[in-house]
Amino acid sequence: MKSFAPSAMMLSVAVVSALVLNAVPILAPVAAEALSFSPEWIGYFISIVYVAGMIAALVSGNFIIRFGAIRISQLGLALCSLGLALVASGNLTLIVLGAVIMGIGYGPISPASSHVLGRTTSPERRSLAFSIRQTGNPIAGFLAGLAIPVLVVVTGWQITLFLVAALTIVFIWVAEPFRRELDSDRLATSPFSLSQITQPIKLVFMNRDLRELGIVSFVFCGLQMILTSYLVTYLTLEIDISFVAAGFVLAMTQLVSVFARVFWGWVADRFLSPRKVMVILGITMATCAVLTGILTSTWSYGMIMLLMVIFGASAIGWNGVYMAEVARVSPPGMIASTTGASLFFTYLGGIVCPSGFAFVIMTTGSYHYGFIIFGLLALVASLNLLFSKKQH
Repeated sequence: MKSFAPSAMMLSVAVVSALVLNAVPILAPVAAEALSFSPEWIGYFISIVYVAGMIAALVSGNFIIRFGAIRISQLGLALCSLGLALVASGNLTLIVLGAVIMGIGYGPISPASSHVLGRTTSPERRSLAFSIRQTGNPIAGFLAGLAIPVLVVVTGWQITLFLVAALTIVFIWVAEPFRRELDSDRLATSPFSLSQITQPIKLVFMNRDLRELGIVSFVFCGLQMILTSYLVTYLTLEIDISFVAAGFVLAMTQLVSVFARVFWGWVADRFLSPRKVMVILGITMATCAVLTGILTSTWSYGMIMLLMVIFGASAIGWNGVYMAEVARVSPPGMIASTTGASLFFTYLGGIVCPSGFAFVIMTTGSYHYGFIIFGLLALVASLNLLFSKKQH
């Protein structure tokens, strides 16, 4: 199999699975009105997804070794599709259940990708390869930001979710021809034990590199989720931008982050260490978050777009460099397990921060303070990484 095939396959899986997660926050203003919910509750929905995803990522390492990365990815896509269909039902109980199932499906996708790319990519191209794979989320966000608002207007929010769920099922079939070769390293007799879950967690705590990366990813993931989950609602309700125009702004933040992830991966391979790249990205996203917090309806659409493009290039552009660095410092043969354990902290940020953002909104009655508070948190995390005694 040609060297680009594993990257292309895992990128496709990443795009489709991320499309599922991006769909719900984008149509939140419309669905919330139809269901008589407050739009701010989308933060708690995202938190539920990430709780389930965090746990699923943590336990996925042995399942990937035993059943193969592609097979586990296919199972993940099936669960994502089922979860989205349950959300489309409009029933509160089924929406919560759907969020749990979506998270269980989404959690193993990144560890499975890291497992495949870790053994098929040379070390000198690792940051770039991982960054290309990590463009899946912003590509999905771009497509979702353009298509979903239009589909909602044409078909309604429930039919839109069913269409995305159907597309996810199609890609399970697309992945099947890749399974035999990319899953050729699976060990069908690999035993399952509790230590296989606890050992990677202990490793992250004991290994300074992994511990520092985990802290930064907690904050960065949290700010990324706040941006992608709340931007459309924020621009629509507080800045008085139309729903479709706000969706286009989100699409542009996602589009630019596709190129940004590849660019930052290239920079991390050629010029600066991955840690230094992450510090630059952290300071940039922190600045953009604070500026977003002081945004008013007097800003021109062009200025808002420029700010959000820079915000997207940083807050949605860090993931590939991070994943490659985790793979680099992981012990031999433990990339999937260590990635899953590291993502435990990453997803924890996706749980805590959107809920914290929702709490700030409900407490202060404004989105502005939320962006400023979490922007400053990203600044603190970045400066901690910058002044860490162990630089690379």
